Order: sequence, then structure tokens, then C-alpha cells
Amino acid sequence: MGPIGERTKLAIDIGAPWEGSKQNQHIKVWLGGKDITSVDDVAYLPTFYNNLKNDIEKLKNYAHVSTDGDPSDEALFAHFEMTDAAQHRILSLDLTTMSARCYYVYSPDRSYIIFSYWDERHEPRSEVGDVFRVDIEREEIINTLQETLQNISTKWY
Repeated sequence: MGPIGERTKLAIDIGAPWEGSKQNQHIKVWLGGKDITSVDDVAYLPTFYNNLKNDIEKLKNYAHVSTDGDPSDEALFAHFEMTDAAQHRILSLDLTTMSARCYYVYSPDRSYIIFSYWDERHEPRSEVGDVFRVDIEREEIINTLQETLQNISTKWY
């Protein structure tokens, strides 16, 4: 199976099971053309599955949350990091797998994800700590996550 979604926006590539495991599988996540699973692409499927469901529900029920004017992407990312803005956090699908922290921003006139690599092992290292932005519609995110949910294994036992 090829990637679900569009790599230049959001794509999830479901790979082979890890070493024959029923609970661990290679899964690549692409955001804005960048691999946000660059350091470790083995996901623990029960956690990945439940976090996909949670992100879909969060996005479906998302209400506008003021972001205090029009701060820069870097300032907004720093604000979300300091306030633990759970309502904005997205794609935290498996803590050991994701090499970047991602936040979804929605207002009546725009929809986008900002993200930053946190893992010092990410290459190129010059990207660690930089904030990237991907303009993407909420429905496109939901559709990609739902299709992924329908295509990953749920036979974990």
C-alpha cells in the first residue's frame, strides 16, 4: 500500500510489521514534505490506533480558540509548548515514534499545522528547534487519519 494522503501536506505510509510483531509496525508520517518519524518509525499499534481516534474526534469537535491576534508561528508554537495546549496538539500518535511536536491552528479564515523537531537525533540537525508550517484544511487531516485508521491492523493479541 502506498502513502495515505499527500506528502506535501499530510501523508501516512503503513509499512510492514516490525520483526513479525502483531503490536508493532513501521509507520512513516509526512508533514509538509518532511518525515516527522525520522528517528524511529516503529509504532505501537494499540497506542497509535487510539491516538488516531482521539485526533479525529478532537478535529471533528474543534472550536475556534483565540491565539491572541496574529503571532508568528514561532511565538505561537512557544506559547503552545509553555501552556501544554492539549486542544491544539495533534499527531502525537506514539511518543517514541514521533520526532516532532505538532499543533493544529484553526480560525474562520485559516487552518494549518505548526511543528518542530524535538529529537536531537533528527537529520539534518539544523532543523531541530525550527518551526515549520503546513497550510491544510481540517477535512483533509480528518480524511487522512480516518483512512489510516481503516487500514492499520487491529489484531494485536
